[in-house]
Amino acid sequence: MVILNKDNAEKLKKCLESLVNQSAKLCNDFEILILDGASKDNSLEVAEQFSKIYPCIKFKVQEKLGGTGYARREACDIALEKGYDVVIWGDSENVYSKDYVEKMLKAIEDCDAVGGIPVVKGDFFAHAFAWYHALHIIFKIYDRHIPGNNKAEKTRIYEICKYPESKRADDYGFSLLLMKKGIRVRQKIIDAKAFVSLPENLREVLKWQKARARGCAEALHLVKFKPYDLVAWSLFLPLLVLSSITAPFSAISTVILSILIAFSIWIFLKSLKFIEKPRKYFFFAPLIGLAIYSAFSILGLYHYLRRGN
Repeated sequence: MVILNKDNAEKLKKCLESLVNQSAKLCNDFEILILDGASKDNSLEVAEQFSKIYPCIKFKVQEKLGGTGYARREACDIALEKGYDVVIWGDSENVYSKDYVEKMLKAIEDCDAVGGIPVVKGDFFAHAFAWYHALHIIFKIYDRHIPGNNKAEKTRIYEICKYPESKRADDYGFSLLLMKKGIRVRQKIIDAKAFVSLPENLREVLKWQKARARGCAEALHLVKFKPYDLVAWSLFLPLLVLSSITAPFSAISTVILSILIAFSIWIFLKSLKFIEKPRKYFFFAPLIGLAIYSAFSILGLYHYLRRGN
């Protein structure tokens, strides 16, 4: 199991606590590699506390720093070199249900990749962006894409296709690369829960989305794929603003605005089961989340076009 970490010691500790208490036996059924992006906090000390008891927990600083794509590529190479059959991708932001690893290992016996169920922890922004972590389930595209922070893969895939070295959105780029190469892998979702954290304030949300925008643009260029989905998501905010302004004067604008609001409410209802403590009075939160996501998708398009020049 590969855990990506950087300057996240407190949550890394909770993550490891959930993994050492798995129903699958640590150091027998699975091992843990913490790939660290040169943390400046006490992440190493946290890892060492656990590795003293469980020697199969390893802590390694990435050979190439600067992004998660470099970490994933390095992990792919390590997995192939060491002869591992399966890599379970995780993140120090996550806390795992007691049977998570057991279910993942059992389910992947008859397929190539398996995704778990994301359960988002938090308040307003959890409701605004829970759909983002569950997008592949809500829209049933998990046969093509499963997020990289909650996924198990057979390492034989890496013999023909590895993660692109983008700073962010490397799992997105990997899924696109598989599609471009015409490689169909058997993927499915199972009921193995990973409790995922989201930024807790607007400043952190904007920082996260800014990194996503740059990462998507870079990943698209690395795999030489057109930004179809960025274009689609970029339309939401302009349509929302324009239809809101012109709705009093145009029946068409009123219809468009109604569709956008209905879509956000539908997203809210669909994402409730992916929120640890859902609150129905946050029904408007996904509308704000979608608007923010759309705004940064526009930024992603800008970065994509700029890279093309």
